[in-house]
This record gives sequence, structure tokens and C-alpha cells, in this order.
Amino acid sequence: MRAKIFGRITYMLILLLAIILLFSCKEDSNPVDNNPTFASSTKKITPESGGSIELTNKNGDQIKLTIYPYSLEDTTNITLEILNDVAANPFSQNILTTIRILPDELKLDSAAALSVTFKSSVNDTTHSILYYRKQNDIAYPLETIWFNNYTIVGKIFHFSDYGGAKPTHEEVSSQSNKLNNNFNYSIWDWQGFSQYVLAMLKYIEFTQLYGDDEAAQSLMDQLEQKIIIQVNAFLDAPIPEEPCGYYLKALSEYSSMVFMMVDNEQLEQRVQNRINEVVNRCYIRGKVEFDYQYCVSAEGAEICRTITGFVPFTVNTTVEPHGQINGTGELDWSGTMTGLPPNCIYNETGIVSVTLGGEMVIDEYNKVLWLDFEISEHASGTVTAGCDGINQTYPFNPPDVTHNIRILAQEGSELIMPIPGANGNFRWIVHLNFLPGEINKRDFVKNKF
Repeated sequence: MRAKIFGRITYMLILLLAIILLFSCKEDSNPVDNNPTFASSTKKITPESGGSIELTNKNGDQIKLTIYPYSLEDTTNITLEILNDVAANPFSQNILTTIRILPDELKLDSAAALSVTFKSSVNDTTHSILYYRKQNDIAYPLETIWFNNYTIVGKIFHFSDYGGAKPTHEEVSSQSNKLNNNFNYSIWDWQGFSQYVLAMLKYIEFTQLYGDDEAAQSLMDQLEQKIIIQVNAFLDAPIPEEPCGYYLKALSEYSSMVFMMVDNEQLEQRVQNRINEVVNRCYIRGKVEFDYQYCVSAEGAEICRTITGFVPFTVNTTVEPHGQINGTGELDWSGTMTGLPPNCIYNETGIVSVTLGGEMVIDEYNKVLWLDFEISEHASGTVTAGCDGINQTYPFNPPDVTHNIRILAQEGSELIMPIPGANGNFRWIVHLNFLPGEINKRDFVKNKF
């Protein structure tokens, strides 16, 4: 049973996020209610660019809030505050003064990262948490990653009060029971439900760490049933006329919970059918970033080339054949050759016409989408030879090149391929968005299944 619980917890907690943070620890065990602001910073952050805010608390701990692109629906003035003391909460051993993020209760389209760099080492990272202070007597542990005894990062879905603590066995038991018995989330509030599930997983993990396997298994079984009820209720609701924005994001989050945590083939099939139905109403659009940098030496000469640019593409999801990739664009080509003969320098300038083909496929075992690109490249340009101060220009038409590559269908995924016989690499980076038929840019939803 221990392996079963830890397997599920680890799988869910490994899912999303890898940001860098740092931290230290001074325990504040006497929370107070009258709590002035120690430090505050406000920044206007746009959906397209995202941004970050950093502050230092009175103990010398560095706090950083990172908002990722398209996490916000609108340009927003975001305030990060560090309170002077610890706001009232259910834990007796607090390791961090309260962090307040405004506007209060603002929900995000994708998770933000709250990181702490403690000034002093945290000796017991196993039992230490960051938490969302829902009420004075209820706290939700965050999904967190400890990188070392100084660095932690937590994942948040909305703005509110946050803190850090070392919950005792009794506090874990009390909080897990409160959360288990006070469950009520709208099917459209995927952010709140995700925060709830991750908090319960953390309390289940702590319950087992304190040696109560039976209670941990009971909480896990009840959490699984809550997920089944929530997801079935979501699937019972009608699909909106425009399903490619908020609805698609909610479906993605719910599908992740089902495939990771629920042992229910009927529900898994129901979710997969809904994914297929909704995705086929949308176009997937993106672009591939090309970055070729390499040098080749032969017969006393050295040729160095740089080929860069972006090629847009779409994935057909509305008519047969589903998943087909189409795209065209041009890259910039530049290069130099020296050493043949010794008193000459050759400069290459041109363009590379690129055609993208292939298809998007799903890994049926892991439920992961891949982009299988077929890349055709046709280069043309000129070479200017400069010898003894005399320049002559010639046409330049190297042979066509093809590449067949597979990249994970996720924003920022990249593939680096060494070039045989050369010093350098081919590098491709995918920038991927879901774009419904005629909506504006702010409604792009970065998505993966």
C-alpha cells in the first residue's frame, strides 16, 4: 500500500513546474492578527510577456513570484507584499512571515510559481511546506519542490495569503480531516479543485510519513472518489459553443487528474472521447524556431554557418486526416569561409525556404502528444569572395536538405542534434498555442494532454 500511495503522489507531484528558488528558515511560532506590511512591490504584468516580482522579508529570506506568459487574462497590476509577522494560521511552527499577493482571489489560467530563498539552511525539508492560508484555521499545502536545504518553489493557482510551516502529526491529521469533510467546488473552478487535490496529496504524504498507513489509504480512496464525481459532473455539462479557451484548459486539468490518479477505465475512456471531440473543434497553431550553428574544417579551410528564424505551422484537427502538420517560412542564412586560399575570405548570404509536414500523434501509453515533423529545406543566396582587396559575387545553391524529427507537443520543447563531422548542432524549439477559430490573442491557451 505504501508503494501504491507514494507512486500516485510522486506521479502527480512531478507533473508541472521546474523553476529555481532559494531559502532559509527562522521559526515564528506566535502568529498575530494586527500585522503591518514590511515590504511591498507592484508591477504591471501583461498576459503576453508575464513577469516576476521579488522582495526580501525581515529575516533576510528572498521571495519571488513568477507569472508565466498567458497565465493572466488581462494586463494587471500585481502586488507582492511581505507582512511583518505571521498571520493567524493552523500551524504552531511557522518558518516564514506571511506573503500576500494582490488582487486577492484573482484566478490564473495556468499556475504561477512562488519561490523562497531562505537566508539560513532548513534542516528538515521532509516535513516543511509552503501553504495557502484559506482561513485562520484551514491551510492548503502547495505542490512544492525542494532543490536543496535553501531552495523551494511552490505552485499557486490564485492570489491570496501564503506562508511556510512544519506541521505536526496532530496538525496534519486535523487539517486533512477538515479538508476531506469540507469539499465543495464548482465544476468550472478547476483552479480551486486542483489546489484542493494537491493539498490533499501533500497531507496524505505527511500522514504516511508519520506512520499512519491506514488513514493515508482511506484519504487516498476518498480523494479518488471526489475526483470521479467532479470529473463526471464536468463531462455531464454541455460543451460550450466556444470550447477552445477556458473549457479546453479545464478539460486538460481534469484529464490529467484522471489519467494520473484514478483507476477507472470507463471514466478514462469518457475523458479521452471528450478530448478528441473538443480538440477537433480547434486549430493548433504554433511556430518552430530554427537555430543552426556549426563549423566544418577540411583541406585547410574552415566554413562556419548560422541559420536562424521561425517557421509558423498549423495542425489540422477539424477534417480528415486529423493531426496533419502544414507550414512554410524562410530562415536567414549567413556564413564565412577562410583559409582557401590563405589571402581570401568568402561571405555567404541567403535564405532557406522551409516546408513543414508530418503529423501530431499521441503516445497511447502515456497519453502524451508528439509532433512528428518532416522538414524540407531549400537554400539559395550568394557568395562574395574577397581576395587581395578584390570582391566578386557568385550565386550559391547548396543541395536540398530534409530532417525527420519528433518533439514533445508542449510550449518550449526543444531538440538538439549534433552534426556529424562538424563542430555544432541543429536546434529546433517548438512554440505551441491552441487558437480557436476567430478569437483574439489573449484567449490563446497553452495546453498539453
